[in-house]
Amino acid sequence: MALAFAGEPASARISASQDAACLQKKPAKDLKEVVFSVNMHCEKCVAKITENISFEKGVKGLEVSLDKHTVWIRYDASRTSEQKLKAALEKLGYTVEKV
Repeated sequence: MALAFAGEPASARISASQDAACLQKKPAKDLKEVVFSVNMHCEKCVAKITENISFEKGVKGLEVSLDKHTVWIRYDASRTSEQKLKAALEKLGYTVEKV
């Protein structure tokens, strides 16, 4: 049973079946993590990696450590892979090794 309020546009109304569908849990994503050793040497490297890799398809979390020369990435394995992430870092000009 759909509820309608005065002045509410028709597009804002939700039917009972739509409401039930919204309440169902979405399937869990296949989240994985990888740590790469990267030959970065300054804060500009950290910024460059952060700005570029955080927008790669499937990336859900990113931590870049200049002290440890590492990049930790949490990603949706259904949308990307370790190989694609490594290639993205290499495309930025870095030497990359999986830790």
